[in-house]
Amino acid sequence: MRDRLLHAALAAVWCAAAPVHTSEAAAAGPPDLPRHELILARHSDAARTDYDVWRMCGDGSQLAALVVEEGHQFQLSVAPDGSEFLYTSRPPGGKGDIWRRGFGRGEPVNLTDHPANDVQPAWSPDGKRVAFFSDRDAEKPDLYLLELEDGSVTRLTDNAFHDSGAAWSPDGGSILFTRYFPGSEEAAERREGAGEIFRLDLASGEEVQLTELGGYNGDVTYAPDGSWIAFHRAADGGVELWRIDADGSDPRPLTDTPIDEYTPRFSPDGGWIAFTAGSGHDGLGTFDLYLMRPDGSDRRLLNAAPNTEAWHEWRPGEHTCR
Repeated sequence: MRDRLLHAALAAVWCAAAPVHTSEAAAAGPPDLPRHELILARHSDAARTDYDVWRMCGDGSQLAALVVEEGHQFQLSVAPDGSEFLYTSRPPGGKGDIWRRGFGRGEPVNLTDHPANDVQPAWSPDGKRVAFFSDRDAEKPDLYLLELEDGSVTRLTDNAFHDSGAAWSPDGGSILFTRYFPGSEEAAERREGAGEIFRLDLASGEEVQLTELGGYNGDVTYAPDGSWIAFHRAADGGVELWRIDADGSDPRPLTDTPIDEYTPRFSPDGGWIAFTAGSGHDGLGTFDLYLMRPDGSDRRLLNAAPNTEAWHEWRPGEHTCR
C-alpha cells in the first residue's frame, strides 16, 4: 500500500478563455461555509484519462469548467489578487509546461516553453515570481524561480534527489518543498523511501530540513499567519493530514481516518482547510473535496463527484460566490 501511495505522489509531479463544459450545480451548503471560490483539477471524461481545471464555490455549489483540453491540466496556483491562475498542461505523451490564464476572457500564455518537464507552479505572495520544478538541468527535478517581469529563470536547488511541492512563506522570504530520498536505485524503482520537508531561505540559499518523520511528507502549505505548516503524510499503510510548527517542531496528526487524505489548503480567512480524501489510486476509486477546521474538527464533504478531484487552490481577494 505504501509503495502505491508513494508512486502516486511522485507520479503526480510528472505525470479557450470562457468555460467550455456544461456547468454542474451542487446543492448550496450551510451558510457558515466559506463563500470564496476554489479552483480544482478533476476528471471531465468518463474514462478518467484527463484532468481539467474547474471552479467551485466554497460551499460546494456552482461547479463549472474553466479549462478543458486534451491531456492533463492540473497542479494549480492562483495569483495573490485572484485575477489569474497558473497550471501545468501536459498533452498526451508530451512534456509538462506551465501556463498563465485569467479568470475572465483572454488567451492563455505559456510561461515555460522548454524541452524539459516544467511542472508544479507556485505564485509568490507579491505576484512577481513563480516557483516551479524542472528536470531541465538534471535527471531529477530541482526547484527553480521564474521572474514574471523579464522571464529569467534561476535554479534554486541542485542535488541528486527528487524535489517537489513548493509552498511560499507568507512573507515571501522562503519556500517549503519536499525532498524524496529513495535510499537506493532499486528502492527508487519501487517508489520506496522517505520524503521529508525542507525550507529554503531565498536571501541566503540556506536549506533547513524540518521533518525527520519517515514515510512521504508532501503537499505542504503555510497557515495564513505563517506560524505552522500543514501537509499530508503517507506512512504505515495510509495517508493522513499532519501539522508542524513553522520551525519543524511539534509534529502531530490532524486526521485519523480509514481513507487517504491529501493536499491541505487554508481558506483565505484561515477558518477552513480544504483537502481531498478517498481511496483507489489504482484507478478504481475516487477522491472527493472536503473541508475541515484547522484543528481537524467539523469535517464536511463539499462535492461527491463521480470522478477524482485533486490539486485544488483557493481564489483570494474579493472574489466570492453569491
